[in-house]
Amino acid sequence: MHAADGQPGAIDFEVEPGRVEVGTFFQGRPIRIHGRVAAGCDVVVAITGGNVEETYNRKGRVGPLWATVGKVTISEVPALHLVATSAPLSTILPRPVIDAHMADLDALGRRARILPDSGDRDLVVAEYLALKRGQGLVGLSEGAVRLEGTPGNPRFDATLRWPATAPIGTYRVVVWQVRGQVITDEQTVALEAAYVGLPRLIAHLAVERSLAYGVVSVVIAVGVGFAMGLVFKKG
Repeated sequence: MHAADGQPGAIDFEVEPGRVEVGTFFQGRPIRIHGRVAAGCDVVVAITGGNVEETYNRKGRVGPLWATVGKVTISEVPALHLVATSAPLSTILPRPVIDAHMADLDALGRRARILPDSGDRDLVVAEYLALKRGQGLVGLSEGAVRLEGTPGNPRFDATLRWPATAPIGTYRVVVWQVRGQVITDEQTVALEAAYVGLPRLIAHLAVERSLAYGVVSVVIAVGVGFAMGLVFKKG
């Protein structure tokens, strides 16, 4: 996207690392996004994934007790959605643009589809987003994009935390350049999250060799049980 005055976009950025490798002891990792931007512009950075559909138990009162009273399905929301800005978002972009680009959690919540609709949508969305924030899967970090460099070589730099809970798959890293509350340029690169090592082997076996997967699973379970027994053995 370019400015209305026809000025060419100026974003040129890199993502480090270019691939997220998820191994046996993976606990998440920082993702650095940095590059060149036009002078005098603000920057919004996002890492986002494809939409997911998830089903949860719905809680309600049954007499004096809280109990499961049904299921609720939430869809049309990304598997991962992390946003960082160079200034408070409300000062950078107007609300219609924020909503159109799902640039904050309110926009994410408005996009979510809740079925069945039982009249408590706001409560369900609030609890869902709180759960996802706790897992590190959604978030807005205002002021986390640093504007650096010189007038002749303006730069930006941001670091977002990739959570260990993010599903394996292909994601998008998006950078918006903003001037006068208008997105003057938008650039996107793909970022893959993939298993390596033992998790990759197990995932391969689960898909291609179900019998071997079952054997390996049993061996791992027995090994873990044996190790725990040694650790907590008394006497």
